[in-house]
Amino acid sequence: MSNWDDLKFVLAVAKAGGLAKAARSLDVTHSTVSRRLSALEERMGTRLFERLPEGLTPTAAGEEAVTAAKRMEAEVLALDTRIAGQDAELEGPLRVTAAQLLFEVQLAEIMQKFAMRHPRIELEMIAANEHLSLHRREADVAIRVTDNPDESLFGRQACGQRRAFYMSRDFGRTFRETMSVSHDAGPLACVTFKWWGKGVPKELRARYPGAFVSLVSDDMIAKRAAVRAGMGIGRLPCFLGDPDPDLIRVPGLEPTRYLDIWALTLPELKNVARIRTFLRFAADAYKANSGLYMGD
Repeated sequence: MSNWDDLKFVLAVAKAGGLAKAARSLDVTHSTVSRRLSALEERMGTRLFERLPEGLTPTAAGEEAVTAAKRMEAEVLALDTRIAGQDAELEGPLRVTAAQLLFEVQLAEIMQKFAMRHPRIELEMIAANEHLSLHRREADVAIRVTDNPDESLFGRQACGQRRAFYMSRDFGRTFRETMSVSHDAGPLACVTFKWWGKGVPKELRARYPGAFVSLVSDDMIAKRAAVRAGMGIGRLPCFLGDPDPDLIRVPGLEPTRYLDIWALTLPELKNVARIRTFLRFAADAYKANSGLYMGD
């Protein structure tokens, strides 16, 4: 195999199980992947993948090629990380990933202030609700909402959080009588969050036994919009519910603890000047604004 770059295509196809998805991961066309794979198989005189109705599966020869490609990928990533770890200047690229919601509320402002202070650092925002891999160098720093950050990462706990139940002002007026009496069995709509459980939260059901689920949302911004539209009571992080002038807290239900906010990077990169400086800057900014996240 004279062209080691071919192994990138073999690994991408093996991971994706198909040409189209592999092409997207490599940022090339479907035909490019197909052509490179076919040419490699022809040169090597063997098939690397079985073409099955459900996708492409590595042959025995293909498995060997994939294993070699994984080793080479790991070596290249490790080399890249070691070289980056020697950088002691406050300049160069810095990619920060977080959920879009965090950028919207405070993180964009943090990055703007950081950019003003360090204009030679080239900032990039990567808004993603799914977790990008720091180990694969898809980002340099991740701001994550979690109580269990990956133990293989290095980071700072930026601040704690609490969450509370909210409703629109119109909803509160419409159901004022029902909510004025604890344990009222009258029907009371509730908007839930898919990742917290699809049923009525136990605290809400204990106070209002007639509560029912009117909507399940898989996105926190969408859930807030539904609560604001009067579709029911919804539990939201305090930083999202309290500043909204259209929302009020449901009386009689106290805020409860929510997941912490962490600023994370790879241990090998913790001493890179621009990364170390940003971690400290972001954590300090969140701590200074902790009242917003704690619902004080």
